[in-house]
Amino acid sequence: MRKTAFFSILVLLGFAVACNRAPPPVAATPQPTAAELAQQRRTQDSLDAVRRATADSVELARQTALAAQARADSVERARVAAANETAKQNAALREELAVMVHFDVARAEIQPDGHAALDRKVAILKANPWVRMRITGACDDRGSDTYNQALGDRRAAAVQRYLVTQGIDAARLEQASVGEKSPIDAGSGEVAWARNRRAEFTIVSGDAPLATK
Repeated sequence: MRKTAFFSILVLLGFAVACNRAPPPVAATPQPTAAELAQQRRTQDSLDAVRRATADSVELARQTALAAQARADSVERARVAAANETAKQNAALREELAVMVHFDVARAEIQPDGHAALDRKVAILKANPWVRMRITGACDDRGSDTYNQALGDRRAAAVQRYLVTQGIDAARLEQASVGEKSPIDAGSGEVAWARNRRAEFTIVSGDAPLATK
């Protein structure tokens, strides 16, 4: 019993000594030298410069791509605008070539307004030498079929002669007559008859775009 108490006292004394012992000293963190700090700054500056250069390169590439796209869009808009303008011009020229010439009752002489319409056609035909046309003479429904058929022929022939005198090759011009068989106005009376006394024009050489000069 005495031995046990003695050992307990020794343990308590050892524990007290351990608690009162000073902690081991903490090693001081070494501070970087001025040379090391300078090197760290140089390294950081280099890294920052690389990041800025990379960012500048990416931005430059983005701006270059945007500029290229803008140029492409501008070219495409110009192409579409030119194509639309060409289509409009082509439609207008074809409409001009299709304008009919009208005649007086039982006559095949071309009237002054008919000369003006034919002169506009001459300019277009000279600018487009590949164009061939059919000229079709027509009449109102008064008179016999035979008479009207012949009158339609004379009207088509009169138009062809005028175009040839203005420099258009006769080989580019076909003639036809429908007499009274193809009225554009089915009514009766002077207004309808005047519309039906006419020469019509049809392009027979294809669908190539027309030029103005």
